[in-house]
Amino acid sequence: MKNVILSDRLNAVAGLVKSSDCVCDIGTDHGFVPIYLINSGVCHHALAMDINEGPLERAREHIRENGLEDVIETRLSNGMEELHPGDADAVICAGMGGLLMKRILEDGNPREKGIRQMVLQPQSDLRLFREFLRREKYYILDEAEIFEEGKYYVAILVSLDEKEENTAYNKVAAELKNNCDEETAIRICDRFGPCLIIKRDDTLKRYLEREKSICEGILLKLSEDEHAQRRHDIISKMNDISTVLDLYNF
Repeated sequence: MKNVILSDRLNAVAGLVKSSDCVCDIGTDHGFVPIYLINSGVCHHALAMDINEGPLERAREHIRENGLEDVIETRLSNGMEELHPGDADAVICAGMGGLLMKRILEDGNPREKGIRQMVLQPQSDLRLFREFLRREKYYILDEAEIFEEGKYYVAILVSLDEKEENTAYNKVAAELKNNCDEETAIRICDRFGPCLIIKRDDTLKRYLEREKSICEGILLKLSEDEHAQRRHDIISKMNDISTVLDLYNF
């Protein structure tokens, strides 16, 4: 059977999902990601959940068109409310703001529900979101950065196994030990993604170069007297960008 075609953004999300018995897609919209994962053999079952009935009905139509009614269940759910312990071992959450996604995870208690892996694609507040993941010991195993229709997106694979170590952060800190202290290295990882830095990701490099140019433009417009804190924050970000870009030269 011909599989559904995903956008680059959703293809990156689907590509990070590891073999699973049942994947729960929160905010499923058209249901394309669960359909793709089932047809690709990545999982045996899937839950397609959304807070609105309209997207769920579209998802049901696409599920029927692909003959997958027996293996993909749809549920009307606010976040993870209708995900019960043992229903799934993996979660996908994509296409929403980072602070909303953080609240969904805080309210949903994925560990208590038996979730082992999550693929998350927050569309804003990435630094705050990665800080949250780190605090909760949701360990980042892999990341993908995508440029699509003029915007940059990041998909993040995390493990919920508390016995794991924060390997990606530790590796970046070791790489940067001659350039900055550990606290700065952690901030840089939160900002730009430890796995992307380790991989010297090409899309991350283009993003950093663009952000550096934007910061330089903003600095030119800010007076030192009236915008001291704003200038300090921008210069700090530019220094972090330069630290990462220097790694691409080795």
